Amino acid sequence: MAKKLELHFTNGLGKTAKLTIDYPKEPVDKTAVKQVMDMVIAANIFGGDNHSFVIAKEARLVEHNVTDYEIV
Repeated sequence: MAKKLELHFTNGLGKTAKLTIDYPKEPVDKTAVKQVMDMVIAANIFGGDNHSFVIAKEARLVEHNVTDYEIV
């Protein structure tokens, strides 16, 4: 079961942008996640101009389950 931490931001155009972190440390520390999201915004390393991240919108832990079936 693969887990990912998704960090959602709002950019200068009002659209949502997402960063995904594979295999996050659990349990997820909400305070640390918020601090990291604020640091990403302050660093202004993604986008540029109106595409830069301006608001930390949400974070969520996503689990992905896959069941394979043999086709006979």
